[in-house]
Amino acid sequence: MRNDPENQLEDFLASIPEWMRRLFQNGYGALSASELSECTFDSRVQPLKAEYETILQKMPARWKEYRKRVEREVKMHFLSSFVPKGKPGRPLDTKAQEYFEQHSGDSSYADIAKQELHEEPEGESKKLQIKKERERIRASVRRSRRR
Repeated sequence: MRNDPENQLEDFLASIPEWMRRLFQNGYGALSASELSECTFDSRVQPLKAEYETILQKMPARWKEYRKRVEREVKMHFLSSFVPKGKPGRPLDTKAQEYFEQHSGDSSYADIAKQELHEEPEGESKKLQIKKERERIRASVRRSRRR
């Protein structure tokens, strides 16, 4: 092996398998699923990784870059275990779900509004109330359909 760290690194990378070279240089994201499983069962990875790091420590710029990448990978892996699963947004409104089921049946929005107001329409003011209620119910059903 040559004494220059750049040449040592080049010789070292040439002596290891391609998938291991990608692992050391680019991280676990650069490996395919089969290569990842091979990586976990290969006993050579840790000693060769230690040797790779020893060579990199002789080159401050590359060592700093390598440490930043490894730190990012560790943070991503560590933090992803704490991210809760589930859909974003507020929970479905039970009333909206009721309206949706009624409308999916044979009820119109106006019929549902009348039921909500508990009265048959009488006069102009009742018609306006029913119209407002109908629009509110329609908007509620639309929101529930989008989810």
